[in-house]
Amino acid sequence: MKKKNNSRFFWIPFYTLLIIYIGYSLALESGYYQTKVSQKTVLTEEKIEEFENDVKNGEEIDIKKYTVSDYKDYSSPISKTGQTISLGIENFMTKGIGNIINIVSKLFT
Repeated sequence: MKKKNNSRFFWIPFYTLLIIYIGYSLALESGYYQTKVSQKTVLTEEKIEEFENDVKNGEEIDIKKYTVSDYKDYSSPISKTGQTISLGIENFMTKGIGNIINIVSKLFT
């Protein structure tokens, strides 16, 4: 009878995490992260200068003009359907169970 080798269930996730760690380390050491942060800083400094110029010139100030939104919508029809189902279940559980508890409490009071 052959003995099963269950060690691969340990080594596969271990090597996967090791590769991810090495990738993050290389990105950090190569300056990729610093470059991204400095790009955001430069953009922020430009917006501060623009805000100061608008204040000096007495122009109308709107905060939306000076903020940068990095929001990206990655939702798909499948994720929207999943969210709708999840909200439906949540509403059923909170309202349904709440109503059942109210009915039971009225029976015993």
